[in-house]
Amino acid sequence: MKGTFVTVLRCAGVLTLAALGATGCGGGDPEGGDATVEVFSWWASPSETRALQALIDVHKRAHPEVEVINNSAGVERAVLERRLDERMAEGLPPDVFQVHGGVRLMDWVKYNGLEGENKLEPLDDIAASSRWRSTVPASVVETVTHRGHVYAVPVNVHRVNCLFYNKRLFAENELTPPTTLDELYAVNEALAAKGITPLALAAKDPGTPAGLLWEHIFVMSAGAQYYDDLFKGRLKSPDTPEVRAALEAALEALKYVDADAAEELLWVDGVELVGQGKTAMVMDGDWVKAEFQARGYALDEDFGMVTVGEDAFVYVVDTFVLPRGALHRSAALDLLATMGSVEGQDALNPLKGSIPSRTDTDLGIYDPLSRKAMEDARSPETRFVPARNLSVPRPFFDPIDRAFWEFVKDRNTDKMILAMEAHYYIIQDHHDQR
Repeated sequence: MKGTFVTVLRCAGVLTLAALGATGCGGGDPEGGDATVEVFSWWASPSETRALQALIDVHKRAHPEVEVINNSAGVERAVLERRLDERMAEGLPPDVFQVHGGVRLMDWVKYNGLEGENKLEPLDDIAASSRWRSTVPASVVETVTHRGHVYAVPVNVHRVNCLFYNKRLFAENELTPPTTLDELYAVNEALAAKGITPLALAAKDPGTPAGLLWEHIFVMSAGAQYYDDLFKGRLKSPDTPEVRAALEAALEALKYVDADAAEELLWVDGVELVGQGKTAMVMDGDWVKAEFQARGYALDEDFGMVTVGEDAFVYVVDTFVLPRGALHRSAALDLLATMGSVEGQDALNPLKGSIPSRTDTDLGIYDPLSRKAMEDARSPETRFVPARNLSVPRPFFDPIDRAFWEFVKDRNTDKMILAMEAHYYIIQDHHDQR
């Protein structure tokens, strides 16, 4: 079934989502005096910090008395997540923190799998005073809602199934950027024949190469609907011809990647390799566009972008939440309201490479790629499906990411399938589809 970004907006009052952009809920420190808001966010690259600061600047213009403190700036994501876990367990939460919508958000709403141990405050009061309930898509509503309550502000929508390429290398070699598997294979071979590394693969974070398989190769091979079926637990088993074909396609696509070098790279390193022309392509989400630009590379001059997978829009939603026990609750609510506002989202998203979760923002400030993404997201012909990290519980996600990187090295399809089968019940149980 095709699902677009704006399909079937929730009826007013059903979820009252859209509150996420309402104006303030009080101002300042509840104890009086100068307000501070402590934010935890994993956005640490040049493009990400620039985008988040632009949003904070919007907030500070309306709340000049508030100091927004990002205590996670420059901290590796894995370290940040451990630190957040520790502080939440100790009852010392930051005032606001970042989490992906979907299952990651629900880990906090149903802490330890228990409804009664909710670690987040619902944001229904902000929702009730919203002025933009008619602009919030149902697909985004679902990623931040549990049992009719809104628990997060979605600040953007990222498109994951993108491919970026060095314009000079492609022009010099008279190549067209690939959007299908056959085209990718042909481009890989043509570049390798001239001594050019075709694909950058950043494997220091195990999730990056695994993402290349699932969000790119799998969607190109099996299609967006099959991708959604796999990660919503709708298959009886992951041992299917479609899954095996996608795994084999990944091996073919990655034949020319230097696996040893890849293990030392982060995603931002892959961006720089392509920008410098040391590697021709990198497959990653649209946040890469913003990272190229933050590093001084010009869109359509130094680099280009295409989407892969016919009619596919594989998306992820970044959100921010209010933990129970936040020290500066009132000021945190004000910041969350800014995050959901037109002004806040129009400050963040042009610099982040993403599109806003709201549909009433200023199209004129977005580049052609972002405007095209907005059009695709609204098209009834688009298969709009959540990325696996919105729908897959972490107990499945982490071991399968590690298994895929081993698969890239040992090329043992049966072993990879066995690893998936051993953990697939986790997805099925989560979605109650066994």
